[in-house]
Amino acid sequence: MKKTSSFIFLVMICASLAMLTACEYDMVIPEKAPPVIVGDTISYTQDIQPIFDAKCVNCHPAFAEPDLTSGNSYNALINGNYVVAEKPNESLLYTKCKPGGSMATHVSAEELILIGRWINAGVKNN
Repeated sequence: MKKTSSFIFLVMICASLAMLTACEYDMVIPEKAPPVIVGDTISYTQDIQPIFDAKCVNCHPAFAEPDLTSGNSYNALINGNYVVAEKPNESLLYTKCKPGGSMATHVSAEELILIGRWINAGVKNN
């Protein structure tokens, strides 16, 4: 009995050590948000909605907030206070998508720049 309990204890110690040494953590350092171009014109329907169609509507369909489906997304963003015209860093849409934000892994740096440019240009529905 003593040999069996010693063997089980030894196996548990070895298994614990194996589990502890198997974990690997990489340090992720968030990048700075890309610069926003001031005084730029950008099309919501041609530049912004395609980002939502490609990257967002699977998790933000008509029944989820904000509804980012085509035809509904602009009103959802404006009425839901997700954007502040000419202030990307105060806009929830932009801050969630920039590095360190909860949606940062879903958009590229180029897409984030487009979103920032659209907000900076006054969040026009064009």
